[in-house]
Amino acid sequence: MYSMPTLTLSTSPGPLILEARCEPQVCYVLLTVHTAVTGNASPRPVNWALVADVSRSMRIPIVDEAQFRSLLRNGSAQEMLVDGVPVWQLSGSVPQEVRDAASSALDHVVRALHTIVERLDRNDRLALVVFADHALLLIPRMVGADRVTLVRAIELLPGLNLGDGTNLADGIALALNQIRTNRDGRCANRIILLTDGFTRDSATCLALADQATSEHIAITTIGLGGEFQDDLLTAIADRSGGHALFLKRASAIPRAVSAELESARAAAVPAVTIAIAPMRGVLLRRVTRMRPALALLAEPTGAAAADVTRVSLGDLAAGMPVTLLLEFLAPAANPGPLWIAGVAGLSAGVRLADADIQATIAHGAPPLSDDVRAAAARSMAARLMRRATTTSDPAEAARLMRAAAAHFDELGEQALAAAAHEQAAAFERGISIAGLATRELTYATRRLGDVS
Repeated sequence: MYSMPTLTLSTSPGPLILEARCEPQVCYVLLTVHTAVTGNASPRPVNWALVADVSRSMRIPIVDEAQFRSLLRNGSAQEMLVDGVPVWQLSGSVPQEVRDAASSALDHVVRALHTIVERLDRNDRLALVVFADHALLLIPRMVGADRVTLVRAIELLPGLNLGDGTNLADGIALALNQIRTNRDGRCANRIILLTDGFTRDSATCLALADQATSEHIAITTIGLGGEFQDDLLTAIADRSGGHALFLKRASAIPRAVSAELESARAAAVPAVTIAIAPMRGVLLRRVTRMRPALALLAEPTGAAAADVTRVSLGDLAAGMPVTLLLEFLAPAANPGPLWIAGVAGLSAGVRLADADIQATIAHGAPPLSDDVRAAAARSMAARLMRRATTTSDPAEAARLMRAAAAHFDELGEQALAAAAHEQAAAFERGISIAGLATRELTYATRRLGDVS
């Protein structure tokens, strides 16, 4: 028997006091979503699909330091300048003895799957989708008790040849169909995407993520190395309520996949959605998740800013609150009460909690509280950094990156500030940003929100 979940919503500051003005003004509210369970908590069975990239780049042997020095000694690797940056490149084929000793990213995926099979419960359901030029359903609709069948299917993985492309959209579509087929009201539904490359059709991937969101299916993305589409992977995860993970080394794959399994099991309140309904005359400008990972979840424009906005938070574990920064544009108003918005918390479409956001308009309103001010500053720094890494104008990218660096400095984030200054200088010299450095800065910025 599963415990009964509860959801509560709380806002800060309380009370919200705004200065009386003759023009509209921006106001910020921190909304914290708390989850709890009553009764005895039981691990939730998991209905999940792993979508793994098996393109050629995932099969390249990853050498350790000793193996690399061996390649240098026999002349198989040499230093070259790429965009003014010194890099090491292979000058010939990798010797067979090195290939035999070195593991590839795909080898680590196989190890991760073996670890997962050992930990599956008889009520868990698992599907494995692999993709390169096209997608293939390698393990369909297996339950945890079918361990022998699962292991045999996993052993086929290294021998597959699906081409050199990265057709992520087909992989997501296959995985969604498997989740739909296997879904059960008791299970946490989760898709995990793992890739190290650039996909063909980003728009289709985002449309599929929206489908998953509407069906209460969270998608966690794992980007490996320095050459994947971090903007696409983070968007897929943020839209659907999943996690966005960055792995610098392939050896971290087994631990990351295992942690995701435990996260899905720990879900106390499944498929949580927050609905925000601004009152007449009030516009919702932005919803930013501050905790557990900083991410812009919604930025309504035009008429949509006055409509109900829904953001997906995915499955929430008990005792792990989620904090959102809500940014409103409030109309000019005389002293007195002003209703800002109504907020509802839903789980799989069922309404579990409500909160009203009301302001008092007064002369001599207090300044922003420290927690709200810090959240707004972190949100701005992250937006500047993201704009800098996505613009095609090098001069504008450098300007935005330096502005982000200034905010990082003010926040006391010296390491992020130094990295942003370095990236800005690279733009100004006309040098393309190194992929790995960009990904590290992007995902480090996402950790800015969790300051507790």
